[in-house]
Amino acid sequence: MSVKGYRAVIFRSSYMQISASGGLWDESAAMYSGIRGARPAKSPKRHWRFSDNSVLYFDYLGRDDDVYKWQGSQITFIGFDELTHFSEKQFFYMLSRNRSTCGVKPYIRATCNPDADSWVAKFIEWWIDQDTGYPIPERSGAIRYMARINDEIIWGNSIRELSEQGISTSYIKSVTFISSTLQDNKILMEKDPSYIANLKALPTVERERLLYGNWKIKP
Repeated sequence: MSVKGYRAVIFRSSYMQISASGGLWDESAAMYSGIRGARPAKSPKRHWRFSDNSVLYFDYLGRDDDVYKWQGSQITFIGFDELTHFSEKQFFYMLSRNRSTCGVKPYIRATCNPDADSWVAKFIEWWIDQDTGYPIPERSGAIRYMARINDEIIWGNSIRELSEQGISTSYIKSVTFISSTLQDNKILMEKDPSYIANLKALPTVERERLLYGNWKIKP
């Protein structure tokens, strides 16, 4: 984080999700409080300031219009915690704020749980078995390329593939999806192995989504 001019923000869809017990703010304190020069603040928005004045903000986007408070911003890293809670408009507008001259290549990361009715399900469908709803293991982490033109996303397996369709490289972005399950959370499984029983006790749809990563199941 010690990069002059580095700016980052992690979004939730509501303020309460940031400040809730065990949420983003509490977890950030556990991660950053031991770093020399790291200073937390809660005003005007919750953030950590590091040496060289690099900053990590925590904010929320409740309505589509909330994105406009970030007009003019330059944000090196943008994170969406639970992407299915955000609209497609919010995601792609904030993509326009993902720029920087600090020397770190701008990037976006997002976490999500399956939701068959969300725009995200369509966005990542190449990585998902459309018959079973489960992620395709051999495609997890595979990089694809997209160009969003006139609100339509055009996909390709390489920049060259899109270029051969007459699409300028200035339109092209790389995308990947990495599947994960509870078993990948080594710390939680070690510290609280009984938590898996809580997920197994869920109703069928929620259990399939939250425990097994099923992107097609619906009530």
